[in-house]
Amino acid sequence: MSEYNLLDEPWISVVTDYKGMTKSVGLKEFFRDAHKFIALAGDMPTQDFAVMRFLLAILHTVFSRYDAAGKAYEMLKINDRMQQVEKVAEEDQEDYQDALMNTWQALWNDGKFPDIVNEYLEAWKDRFYLFDDKYPFYQVTEAEIDPSNISSKEAGKISAKTVNRLISESGNKVALFSPKYGLNKEHLIYAEITRWLITLQSYIGLSDKTAFGSEKYKASKGWLFDLGGLYLSADNLYKTLLLNLRLFNKSNEHYNFNIQNPCWENLPVKIVEKRLTSGNVDNIAELYTNWSRAALIDKSCVDNEFKIQIVKLPDITHEDNFLEPMTLWRYNSAGVNKGKFTPKKHQLNKSMWRAFGLITKSEDAGQDKSKESYRKPGIIEWLNDIDRFIENEHIIINAVSMEDDGNATSWVPTNEIVDTLDVGEFLVTDLEKNGWVVRINNVVAQTKEVIEKRYKSFISDIAKIRGLKEKQLDDFKSSGIELMYFKIDKPFRDWLTEIDYKDNKDEKELIWKNKLKKLIIKQAETIMEQACSKDFIGIIEDSTAKNIVTAYNKLMLYINKEL
Repeated sequence: MSEYNLLDEPWISVVTDYKGMTKSVGLKEFFRDAHKFIALAGDMPTQDFAVMRFLLAILHTVFSRYDAAGKAYEMLKINDRMQQVEKVAEEDQEDYQDALMNTWQALWNDGKFPDIVNEYLEAWKDRFYLFDDKYPFYQVTEAEIDPSNISSKEAGKISAKTVNRLISESGNKVALFSPKYGLNKEHLIYAEITRWLITLQSYIGLSDKTAFGSEKYKASKGWLFDLGGLYLSADNLYKTLLLNLRLFNKSNEHYNFNIQNPCWENLPVKIVEKRLTSGNVDNIAELYTNWSRAALIDKSCVDNEFKIQIVKLPDITHEDNFLEPMTLWRYNSAGVNKGKFTPKKHQLNKSMWRAFGLITKSEDAGQDKSKESYRKPGIIEWLNDIDRFIENEHIIINAVSMEDDGNATSWVPTNEIVDTLDVGEFLVTDLEKNGWVVRINNVVAQTKEVIEKRYKSFISDIAKIRGLKEKQLDDFKSSGIELMYFKIDKPFRDWLTEIDYKDNKDEKELIWKNKLKKLIIKQAETIMEQACSKDFIGIIEDSTAKNIVTAYNKLMLYINKEL
């Protein structure tokens, strides 16, 4: 029996004004009024990222088939369910690409979504019931996880307090400072279930054991779990979604002509069969709605103690998977992925601006000039493509990752990493030889060198003077470096935010160098003020007397020379 249709039931939480008021809406209301909403307001940023990609999958599907006026592209064959039935013919590919870009530009100029989005949703309404005997949303049926198909007598089960990442409590360890307590931890309302179900398919880890069949395969811990997630945002949700709606992949054009294949357009059994036989995904709607688990919510337990049955699905290909636009990339110079790119996760306590080079530029890969060691995220490439349409729109670059427990046998989600870079779009699209991208990259590189080489040398000297050994020495150096980065973090962000396209680049660079110099000197002087007698007595190293004063003077020599 069908229950709780996501088109009409309110489950998407959105911010409605700058006072922070929120409301919950269904899919049809969301797409009708997206231009009136400021941002998603789910339970946590990683959940919002997962939900946003689900919403983008709808838009990618619709606008790969229909233009901004709601008319089907003439080069496509569309069936009565608004579904594309054949790939774009080779002779029509150039015209199709032009049509996609024209559609994006028209959508941006219109300022709100056309009726075709909700018309498409209505055509597929039967696939958006949270509970359904044939097509439960983001789930399989009992037939797919029958004991005859899996490696155990029954599917694995997880409870509400595990699914709810605000609690993340297992049966073995009680979560402290939980937003829910007692039996309330075991309950989720339907709107919460929907949001956390999408999140579960995106971030889950590998602590559950049940898989399909008897042959081993590399299980997915959720595609988003491995990403250094990036997305663009503006002052309303309509603009935010459009900024991330990469209708045209300029660097990998072959993806543009594949049929968008979101999960709801497929039978659950077909999704499972495909995941078990192939690790490849060739269209962005399928990637954005990829499942990490064959899941089934136990409807009978929802009103009592929530349970969801899960069975592991195989991972999808990570190496050189440039279909994915929303991640940083790492070039692997060694190991099993040598010579290939894989997604690079964000690191806790490392501000996003420190990865500015990874976000904005490409360089030759060391000695191998035939490959690039830096690959620009697809979403930033897309920003370069649409720059001429958005008229200096104020853009925020958002970073989101899920931290894990470091245990390769479980990869339990432990914390989320969230950051923003509030800049004018020209700071990532001005790619001229002496443009802002190059200049800021140079500033970031010099800032990191001064801290991680010159200031680190100062900290290392003090550690040696104090007689610290091995782990104590390493901890002292790393904490000193991170404290220095913490001290300069807000000043650097303020400097970035205050940059105007017409500013003199040399003057702006000098302003930051002077600020950086003052901050480093101030922190060094604070350490000097806290010095003990042993720091001043010092040590003899290589027949040379070394104490905190000589270390300070050496730092000042380098700082005055380089800044």
